[in-house]
Amino acid sequence: MFFMTGNLGKILLLSVLGLYFGTLALANNLSVVNVTLGTRNPNAKTVMVTFNVSWQNSWRNKINHDAAWLTVRLNSTQATPVAKQLCQITATGVNPAGTSPGTGSNLEIYVPKDSYGAFLRPSNTGFLGNIDTKNVQLTINYQSCGFSDNDQIYASVFGLEMVFIPQGSFYAGDYNTSVASLNSGTGDASPWRIGSENAIPVSNPPSGGYQYISAGNPGEFATGFLFTIPAAFPKGYNAFYAMKYELNEGQWAEFLNSLPTNAARANHDLSDNNHKNSTSVVNRNTLSCSGTPLVCATQRPSRAVGYLSWMDLAAFLAWDALRPMTELEFEKMSRGPLLSSAGEYIWGNQIITPVSAISGTTEDGTETVTTLNANANYGNSTFSGGDSAQGVYYQTGPLRGGIFALANSNRTSAGASYYGVMDLGGNLKERVVTIGNNAGLAFTGNHGTGVLNTTAGYEGNANVAGWPGMDAQAQNGVDGAAGSGFRGGSWADSSNYLRTSDRLEAALTKTDAQSIYGGRGVRTYDGN
Repeated sequence: MFFMTGNLGKILLLSVLGLYFGTLALANNLSVVNVTLGTRNPNAKTVMVTFNVSWQNSWRNKINHDAAWLTVRLNSTQATPVAKQLCQITATGVNPAGTSPGTGSNLEIYVPKDSYGAFLRPSNTGFLGNIDTKNVQLTINYQSCGFSDNDQIYASVFGLEMVFIPQGSFYAGDYNTSVASLNSGTGDASPWRIGSENAIPVSNPPSGGYQYISAGNPGEFATGFLFTIPAAFPKGYNAFYAMKYELNEGQWAEFLNSLPTNAARANHDLSDNNHKNSTSVVNRNTLSCSGTPLVCATQRPSRAVGYLSWMDLAAFLAWDALRPMTELEFEKMSRGPLLSSAGEYIWGNQIITPVSAISGTTEDGTETVTTLNANANYGNSTFSGGDSAQGVYYQTGPLRGGIFALANSNRTSAGASYYGVMDLGGNLKERVVTIGNNAGLAFTGNHGTGVLNTTAGYEGNANVAGWPGMDAQAQNGVDGAAGSGFRGGSWADSSNYLRTSDRLEAALTKTDAQSIYGGRGVRTYDGN
């Protein structure tokens, strides 16, 4: 956690930040290699999958930790693209039978109750640094992903870096400093205190309650409107895991190339006329798809991926057994349990400097920011260095995740949240589930199961019950965006959008895909 401010923070900062920035914090550096299959057990319908995992700057303290979210898929050919089906793990809990964290020390495996993936995480407190563990093992039920005893099968393992957000109270709002910031009443600008997952009655009290402040988006509740946030709506009090970084281009290409049909891939092709309308680079997005069947590739796999519609993001999250985050969870992972500070940014204060220069001449995933004191990508900056010499379309847009975090970074200079989640302010807008209309409040936090829609014309859509944007005809899946919104601002926005509690677009429904739209997912923690 990052929690120090003022002079006390300067005294204690080194011991805290060692948990996160002990070495150069390269983003999206999780590696899963050497995936092999063991012998099938036809009686139990199981097979063991073995692989090696590595990532950098791992930690665990008494409050939170990082982890790798690992999902296993089977397919019947080694071709690209290829239909890959998410499989269930055969046992759940901490280090269950049939699993192993491999040769690395101080590691454990946690498999959630729905068994659609596993967290590989530190087991003891301390800064583990670089993880490199071989022969990690997960036993899967191959029947759960549609295969029989005699089918030819190949395995793949997909990984995401995650951060644990612990259970606990927090504050939403910053004394009306930000647009539509939540407060306690018409005469009380104090933030909301979220102290449980119980239903929250929202009214228009003179002071001391929960008042809704509207930004006036179409369909949004008006200021002072009376409604209830249901108990089932994820409010951020309960524990969850969040993606440490925004979804990147390499992950998007891997997702698309794994979809079961060409139509499903085509519906989420970021180079089509519903997205960036080009197979060339636009606003630093290098993704392109071509051929029959459609194959997608990227020049910059570690760069955060823009041009995501709500439907695109929902499809990815359903595919990887995750879920969207709510706007209250956004504030929890940003601020932690600290009291709100008026007008604060994600990193807990009002110190902000835009990036304008990037190291080197090629952005290969090791590039850094060379602008003095820069800690956020906003304000439509035109970059120098890095890929910028390749032309105007490389000079504005998103950067790789975590680019501000260096060996000597603190929370402010890294642009990091209280818990170590990166790039929540700037780079790309964070898509969230809103509390600002009934469509958002219907969300109950169901996770995806890896299965996407197959209805003709709607192939590849998420089809998880209760997710925002679900078509009135449920068989069509998520083909709209009602109930979603944005938080955190983007590379093209002014600094005001980057404030932790700014809700100007929190209930803004947008179905299009712009270069400033990205996203990440979360997963409710169901362990002890």
